[in-house]
Amino acid sequence: MKTIKIIAIGIAASSLMFSACKKDEAKTDAKPSGSSIIVGKDWRLIGLTISVPGQPATDLYAQMDACDKDDLIEYLANGSLIDKAGATKCDPAEPDSQNGGTWALLNNDAQLRLINGDTTIINVQELSANTMRGYTAESDPVSDLIYTTSFTFTKN
Repeated sequence: MKTIKIIAIGIAASSLMFSACKKDEAKTDAKPSGSSIIVGKDWRLIGLTISVPGQPATDLYAQMDACDKDDLIEYLANGSLIDKAGATKCDPAEPDSQNGGTWALLNNDAQLRLINGDTTIINVQELSANTMRGYTAESDPVSDLIYTTSFTFTKN
């Protein structure tokens, strides 16, 4: 009788252990979509470089005016962008916010398309709750060099 109770308790315990593991795995496997990560949040540029093969990267962010470094971009669920002036404006007459164009995540969140007159495709390298990093690569038709522009944004 004691043996049957021990076996029954062992089976019950092991089934609880395995079912608990499956629930934990399901929770960790669930990855939020890129849209749910970026929508409704203000993002601020914190890094901008351009590089050409064989040469050191140029830090364009360091060359930006302080009044531009605190500007924000908000991604709306309807696919539009809002450009927001930061606390320091380059021109006091600058509006607090304005239409920034449209956006869409493409190819299973591997690319971010921005349209505001021109279309820019950013290859997404990182998209997390607090960081968005990516790059564009463009060929110069005159020199045949490929320019890579890297962007880093942080959630404000």
